This record gives sequence, structure tokens and C-alpha cells, in this order.
Amino acid sequence: NDRWPIRWLELNGEFQRVSAEQLRASISPLIDESFFTIDLQELRDAAGRISWVSAVYVQKQWPDTVTVTIEEFTPIAHWNRGQLISMKGEAFAVPESDEIQGLPWLHGPEDRLDDVLRSWSDFSELLVPLGLEISAMRLDRRGAWSMALSNGTHVQLGRDSAPERLQRLLASWESLMLERPAPPLDVDLRYTNGFAVMWPQNVANAEGTDS
Repeated sequence: NDRWPIRWLELNGEFQRVSAEQLRASISPLIDESFFTIDLQELRDAAGRISWVSAVYVQKQWPDTVTVTIEEFTPIAHWNRGQLISMKGEAFAVPESDEIQGLPWLHGPEDRLDDVLRSWSDFSELLVPLGLEISAMRLDRRGAWSMALSNGTHVQLGRDSAPERLQRLLASWESLMLERPAPPLDVDLRYTNGFAVMWPQNVANAEGTDS
């Protein structure tokens, strides 16, 4: 140990949700070995236990330096309760994850995360031209889709041909909104040739047509 001591610990990362001090505090106690005997896996594990750390890279640099680089999770959405989804499409949990503001809420069976993410991306792309965003989306156990839009409208898509059904609504959206002071409360697209619309204070059926 005395012959080849580690003198320098170099820390790299964006340090947005994890601080360099936090990382140093978790790793420094483990650097009591020599350059040749230090356990890099132990350092990796210690850094990986910190909330928000998604990946850890540890290297030795001759003669007396250890470099630790971390990557942090970047959340793009909530997943069910207590979890978040990272930019890489992984579910992860951190303390108080439900408190994070400004992210859409995605819900579905745990093993359908990939399907939910893919549909969220596809549906979002369809909504962009109308300036609408998804604030929440759900895939229920029977395989039916529903979502809440940023304007407050709740949309029921059902199980089959959900993208086509959504397109049917979007094709009619501008004429639907003509002279309407507020968007619909609820749109039910689970019909073969049309959809039902519930407006604030009154209920009306809108005839949609398959193109």
C-alpha cells in the first residue's frame, strides 16, 4: 500500500442531480489500497448505489490516479407510481420520483413498457401539428388505450387500430373546434365509423366518417 498509493481521485460527470461531493464521499473511503490492489468493481458498485446514477466507468491511470465517470438518468416520463422512464427507455426509481413536475404520466402493465413508450411516441407525433401534447396515457390490462391531452380532453381509443382511430379524430379536429370556446371534455373513438364527443355542459354526438 505504501509503495504505490493512490494520490488522486478524478471525478467526471454532468453533476446535475448527483453532486461531485456526494460521489467523492461514497468512493473516498474505498481508496485505501495500492494502485495494483484497488478493487475497481467495488468503486463501481458504490457509485452505482447513488440515486440518479445510471452508469459508472472506472479507470486507473498510472502511476497514482483513479478516474470515476458517471452518467445520470435523464427522465422523460413518469411510469406507473414511484418510477420514471429514462431517455434510454429504462424504468428506474429514485426518492420522491412522483413529485417531479413537468413530465407526462404513462401507465401500463410492467412488462409492456416498450409498447407504451412506442405508442406514446407515435401518438405524440400525430398530435404535434395541432399543438396538442399527451399529459397522461394508459394501457389497461385488456389492452385498451386511453389518454389525457394537455388541453384537458380525455380520449378513449380502445384496443384495436388505435393510431387509425386517433387520426380519424385529428382529421376532424379543426371543424370540431369551430366556434367552440373550449375543447371537448371527452372523446370516445371506440366506434366503427365515428366517435362520440362530450362537451362542457352538454353532450353531443359527432358523426365521423372513415376515409
